[in-house]
Amino acid sequence: MHSAPAAAPLPAHVFSTAHVPSAERLRAWEEHNAAALIALKCRTPRGEDFLAREDNLQVGRVHLARVRTTAHVVERPADLIERQPTGSVAIYLSLRGDSLFQQAGRRQIIHAGDLLVCDADWHFVRGFGNGLDELAVRVERRALPDVVCGPTPGEPLIVRKSEMNPYGRAITRLVGRAVGVGDATRPDEQTIVDLASALVSNGATRRPIIHRALACAHIEDRLRDPRLSAPEVADAVGISVRQLTRVFAEAGTTFPRYVLGRRLELAYSLLTGPGAAVSSTATVATLCGFNSAAHFSQTFHARFGITAGELRRTAAKRD
Repeated sequence: MHSAPAAAPLPAHVFSTAHVPSAERLRAWEEHNAAALIALKCRTPRGEDFLAREDNLQVGRVHLARVRTTAHVVERPADLIERQPTGSVAIYLSLRGDSLFQQAGRRQIIHAGDLLVCDADWHFVRGFGNGLDELAVRVERRALPDVVCGPTPGEPLIVRKSEMNPYGRAITRLVGRAVGVGDATRPDEQTIVDLASALVSNGATRRPIIHRALACAHIEDRLRDPRLSAPEVADAVGISVRQLTRVFAEAGTTFPRYVLGRRLELAYSLLTGPGAAVSSTATVATLCGFNSAAHFSQTFHARFGITAGELRRTAAKRD
């Protein structure tokens, strides 16, 4: 019996206030965030006009976004938390400018390149005097291992850019590719969860989980290179190839199978993204690290139940 084709990756959903009447923009923004990310109360300084765009992508128990706005202040007050709890940890990755974060009576400045992790169900205020450009991640607590309990209410984790935290850097790259500009690549849900666990656990996350997260992050960085190999990934993580094999076996897969699956996901994104109409199937195969166009075509059809050429033509008709 043949198993059903895997579900096709969904693109990010884009919301913008550009076409909303000025007087209704803040309300529309609050309603969108309540449905797509985290419910917040918003206001602008001196009642100034407000423009915002948010690219949202839900991957199982992980919610991702890239947020760009003009100057404003957001608050998550106790009454709103009671009405609309998230049961989640929030991770904010600042891309531009400075912002203010206030929680439990403490004010801290978040600079571009810093990473902020906090309990999404504890009262906080954030201010963006010069506008906002950031990546946001909401990870449901039920997805994290039982030993992972941080960050605790009122005690956010702030990772400064200068600290070079490997988990923070990896999350930034993965989320940036998923909801950034250009050819977005849907991330692996478990990799985001594992990296978040390593980030907030203070060392309590099991080493195999950390090793797998860093291995998968390195794979994403080098996915397009056909020379990507298990020894290279093991060396990047600081473990042996035998350990790497055990890490993927514990997750119910193998290194080659995982790499193949991620390359097929990347190919799907390229075949349905901007410029797909002018890219041949063979070109996409090469861009995704395949040495053989025939092998690419065979495995792509087996994975998604449609040929790469058919998908490209269908996507081109929609544009």
